[in-house]
Amino acid sequence: MKRFIFAAFVVPFAMAALAPLASAEETSSHSAAAAATIKGLFEQLKLTSIAAKDPEEPGRYVAALYIADSQLLVISAPFAVPGAMDKILADGNYMEAYQSLQSVMNRKGHFFVVDMLNDGLKRVSEPDQAFDSTTTDGATPIQFDGKWSEQKLSEADYNAKFAKDDARYARMLKILATELRKKTTTP
Repeated sequence: MKRFIFAAFVVPFAMAALAPLASAEETSSHSAAAAATIKGLFEQLKLTSIAAKDPEEPGRYVAALYIADSQLLVISAPFAVPGAMDKILADGNYMEAYQSLQSVMNRKGHFFVVDMLNDGLKRVSEPDQAFDSTTTDGATPIQFDGKWSEQKLSEADYNAKFAKDDARYARMLKILATELRKKTTTP
């Protein structure tokens, strides 16, 4: 009987002690380090926009608008006339590239990120703080505010969407960081 009581007390206590570890892993952001890099490069170069070809998907481009100490708006999308977008990029018209990707009517294939505070996606925002969001194919945005039931999602679906979108966002930021680094070496 004493063993049962001991086990009944120790097992839940041990599980409760491990819960913060699972929670920390669950909330870690792959995009946080990439966002810090992008922010530093934007500030170093005194730029507010950048765009680049996606090296793995022909006809797809990535563009960002940086609003210092506020937000980072990043889009990945196909462009119907790649030659026209290539010319915009070659001319260094990054704001035009960003606006062109944002303004197309057909949103199929679009992935848009609103990164509040320029610090990478966070799975859950602090109470009464701005939250990050993503929009895929122009559909209803997913708000990473921790209120999955209000978005008609299960917690598991919300967490899976966060993990997928965070990884995708980190990849986009790495493409843009590569493009920004080229500017640091160009006279």
